[in-house]
Amino acid sequence: MWSYNFLFMQKKTNHQFTIAEALNLVISDKKLNKGLTESLIKHQWAEIMGEVIAKHTTGMYLNTKNLYVYFNSSVIKNEFIYNKDKAIALVNEALGYEAVEDLIVK
Repeated sequence: MWSYNFLFMQKKTNHQFTIAEALNLVISDKKLNKGLTESLIKHQWAEIMGEVIAKHTTGMYLNTKNLYVYFNSSVIKNEFIYNKDKAIALVNEALGYEAVEDLIVK
């Protein structure tokens, strides 16, 4: 006797992927891209902006394509606001793609 599940099962085709293709599928499928991008920015922040800015950065998070950065120094904060476009370009250049469209300083 045929089982109910057997009648409605579809035959899956055998796909072969490279590791990079498989990882890209998992990342895009599970919506992990934002978290990975945020993690990359945090990890490379000192290299991208320099030790002085990294030392005064108290936190950051990525919301869609807006990067929120918190500073504990008003001088660094004001200087960063004036050079916001350059900072966005440096972050995107370090990542190799346009991850950040706007930078909000808090």
